[in-house]
Amino acid sequence: MRTSIVIPTYWQRNIGEKWQEGDAVYDHPTFLNGDETLSRTLESMKDLNNKDFNLILIVCPTADEIAEEAEKRVRKILDEAELEMDQYVFTVDTLERIKESLVKNTRLIEELDLLNIKGYSNVRNLCLYSAFLVGADVAILIDDDEIFENNMFVDMAKEHIGKRIYGDIVYGVAGYYLNKKDEYYDDVNMVPWMTYWDRFGSKTKAFDKIISCEPRLKRTPFAFGGAMVIHRNLFSVVPFDPNITRGEDIDYVINSKMFGFDFFLDNRLSIKHLPPKKHHPIWKRLREDIYRFLYDQAKIRTQYEVNNMRTITSKDFDPYPGDFLNDDLEDKIFKTNILLAMEYLAMGDVEGCRESIKNIYLSKFDAIPRKDVFTEYREIQRYWSYLIKESRGIRSKLYKIVEEYNHYREHDEFEAKLIMDKKHVKKALREYPEFSELENSEIEMLSNIAYVQTYKKDDFIFEKGQESKGLLILIKGEIKIVQFDENHEELLINVVKTNNIIGEATLINRYHSVNGAAKEPCEVIIVEREELEKLIVECPSFGNKLLRMMLSKLYNKLSDTNTIYKMNLQLSDGLEKQQ
Repeated sequence: MRTSIVIPTYWQRNIGEKWQEGDAVYDHPTFLNGDETLSRTLESMKDLNNKDFNLILIVCPTADEIAEEAEKRVRKILDEAELEMDQYVFTVDTLERIKESLVKNTRLIEELDLLNIKGYSNVRNLCLYSAFLVGADVAILIDDDEIFENNMFVDMAKEHIGKRIYGDIVYGVAGYYLNKKDEYYDDVNMVPWMTYWDRFGSKTKAFDKIISCEPRLKRTPFAFGGAMVIHRNLFSVVPFDPNITRGEDIDYVINSKMFGFDFFLDNRLSIKHLPPKKHHPIWKRLREDIYRFLYDQAKIRTQYEVNNMRTITSKDFDPYPGDFLNDDLEDKIFKTNILLAMEYLAMGDVEGCRESIKNIYLSKFDAIPRKDVFTEYREIQRYWSYLIKESRGIRSKLYKIVEEYNHYREHDEFEAKLIMDKKHVKKALREYPEFSELENSEIEMLSNIAYVQTYKKDDFIFEKGQESKGLLILIKGEIKIVQFDENHEELLINVVKTNNIIGEATLINRYHSVNGAAKEPCEVIIVEREELEKLIVECPSFGNKLLRMMLSKLYNKLSDTNTIYKMNLQLSDGLEKQQ
């Protein structure tokens, strides 16, 4: 199961330089010439038991003019970390080149607005999109102010993803944060103004209910943006909502649930969270909460029945964030800001008092969305799905761009590899013996839903129990089919050579029953199961022809296997008689 760990890292101007109009606003971006936290995150990766993943760093400058300096600083940190894995540095420049390629090679227009490197939700979407570009089956999202203390984190993160539990397939797993005291509670003290805005009390109830109780894996109403594990079947369909400026992680859980995907919290999947101290005033942080909760409340309230979508309620997210999505939210906002204003006034802080009262005004006349939030998000989701579909058609071109920003791999080594565009995919399919009876138009349809994925030696292409990607057509290299015994010793079952298909059995059984790993560097044409199923529905005659071909090949494989089994059985009987 190909895995990407994706880390957004936020950078601001040098110490002493003032914020300028147009600069992005984040909680605690790192000064270009200041202390940073990313290096300790990378250093902690060295203790991970499983390092079979690639690393993607999304470099997020608060202003375009500091983008180059931010990239240099990140690359210097990577040099010092000396990690031995593919390290993709995704920058403003990377994004611009990708968008240029999309404009040139696809029909995307409005959809390109979703590719933006400013704002928390936009950055999270780039986390998902970059993982898609490098062919990840699983994206593990963490932040640059965290430390891996659990050396089994990667194994545990992938343990349940893509597998069925409690009647559903798990496509989203939430881990959780531990603070400096090794507790999962927020490190805050209750004060009088929180009397009606007991967000931390609601979170505590939720954490105790979900994190501290059995079973290990359970449906969750919340998630943490720096501890999310997302399967490609989810991140290819559901984007983060760019219209929400804070709380994008919980909003993503809401969006996912609307589209039929539940998040499950793993109460053993923890990561140490050591954020720098926040410097924003309380009234400002409260204002951000007001906007986010009123937005999500509107999203839930403006729902209407749509095929293949769930209708959800605030109760589905109790106790947190559900407590802040109910009908008493307006009353909570009013009473809380009155108490906060009085507290500021008692301290002689007139500005804080004024801004607290302004929060009440904004909650009534600005924070409540004027648009139909549900309909607008559905349009964003359609744009996202179309963006992924069109990008899949030219993924080899886009991957080549991203690979140029691979800090670990030598560029000339990559240039020597075979990079296949749609034209070469069609040629490879046409030359493949099994597809010789297909018409040119049918080859064209097949190539439209196919893409090429490269694998290094010993990369797992699929794993036992993992949901199948679909048809895998090996065009270069060899794949070893293996099982593992109780001591995790590898048992070789077969070797699949170039010009063979793998995956016909998944037309019957959705999950792999064995493991497949690259015996040497491999290139595989992948026709994803979901796209194949759509093609069968949209073009029944071609779909049926393709199914017959695959089932015939599967029958021949099973027949050969049965013959070998009988021969081995006869040989075994003969040896027994001789003895």
